[in-house]
Amino acid sequence: MEKERYRQLLVSLEKDAKTEILENGAAVEIRSCYDRMGGKMDPRTALASHAVREDFIRHPERYDDELLANADRLFGPPQPENYSALSQIRYTFGWRSSDLSSHVVSERHVLLSEHGPFSVWRYEIPGTGKSRPCILLIHGGAFVAGDIETVENQCKLLAQLMDGVVFSVDYPLAPEHPYPVAFDDCKAVLEWVYSGADTFGIDRKRIGVAGDSAGGNLSAALSVADRDEGKGRIGYQCLIYPKLSSALSSEEPYYYWKEELYENPDNDPIIREQIGLTGKMSGEVNNWYLPEGTDRYTPHYCPIAAKCEGLPKTLLVTAEYDFLRAECDAYLGMLKTAGVDFRAIRYGGIFHGTFDRLGYAPQVEDILREIAKDMRALDSFSSK
Repeated sequence: MEKERYRQLLVSLEKDAKTEILENGAAVEIRSCYDRMGGKMDPRTALASHAVREDFIRHPERYDDELLANADRLFGPPQPENYSALSQIRYTFGWRSSDLSSHVVSERHVLLSEHGPFSVWRYEIPGTGKSRPCILLIHGGAFVAGDIETVENQCKLLAQLMDGVVFSVDYPLAPEHPYPVAFDDCKAVLEWVYSGADTFGIDRKRIGVAGDSAGGNLSAALSVADRDEGKGRIGYQCLIYPKLSSALSSEEPYYYWKEELYENPDNDPIIREQIGLTGKMSGEVNNWYLPEGTDRYTPHYCPIAAKCEGLPKTLLVTAEYDFLRAECDAYLGMLKTAGVDFRAIRYGGIFHGTFDRLGYAPQVEDILREIAKDMRALDSFSSK
C-alpha cells in the first residue's frame, strides 16, 4: 500500500472515532478507516475476502504485496479434501506481515517448564534504559496453530513504540500438548520475566500481558491467576478479540451471541459467514485443547467465569464482525460493575484474525500504538 495513503488511513482511525454506550453501560470507542462505509466491510478486508487464486495469478497488480505474499493463508490448501480440519487450520494460520520497525534486536531464550523445553523471543532497542515497560505477547491460533513468526513484526514495532521490552512465547500447541500446557508455560514465562526484571532492564511495576484470540484467552487467564494468587505481577492487559467463554449454545451460561448484534443491512454472505465462524469452531477447539473430563468453566480456560474484581488495568479490543465480540461486550459490563480500570475499542468492518495483518490493515498498528501509549503512562491510565 502506498505509504501516504496508509498514513491517512491510520490517522483517521483515532481522529474520526465515536463512542457507543452498550446496554450494560460500558463505553466502547468505535474506530473505522475514513474510506469504510457503515454496515460494510473495511475495503482492505473486502479485497482480501473477495480474492480468488486465479485473480492473483492473472491480475497481481490489483493486490497489495502483503496479500500476494499470503496467498496460501487466504485460500488454504489446493486440495482441501486431503487435509483434516486441524491440518487446514494450521495451513491457513500464520500470516506473514510487514516489518515497520527499525533498530529492534531479538534474542531467543529456551526455558524449561514442567512440561519440557520451549522458546521465548525477546525484542528491544538496545541501550535505551534500565527501567522500561514490558509486554508478554501471546499469539493466537485457537490453541492449535499460529507461531512466533506470525507476530514477530508486531512485537518489534511494539517494542519500538513503547521504548520497552516485548517477550513472545512459543507455547506448545494442542492437541499434542493439551491444556494446561500452554497456560502453565505462559505462566512460567511471566515468573521468569518478573524475577529477571533487573537483568532485562524492566520496571516491575510496568509489566503487562497482551494477546489475540487464544492469546487473549491466555492473557486473561494469566491475569486471573495472578490476581487470585496475590502476586501483583501484571499491571496491564490488552485483550484483542479474546476467547473468554467456552459455552457452545444459547442454553449454556456465558453465551451471548445473536445475529441481531451485527450491522449487515445488505445481508452480505461473507459477513454472515464471518460473524458465526469462530462460534462454529468452538466445539472442535474445546475437544482439541481440553483433555476429556476437564471442567470447561475453569477460569484458566473460561476467564469470563471468574470474578473481575481486582483485575489489572485493561484495554479490550474487538472486531466488529466477529462471533467473539458478543462475549467481549458482555465482559466489559462485568469489568465496569467490578470497578476495573478499563477501556474498549471496536474496529469497524474487520474480521477475527486481522491482528496478523500488520502493514496491510492499519488497525493493527493502531492497536500497537494504543498498547504503547498505555504502557508508557501506566500509572496514569484511566478508564473511559
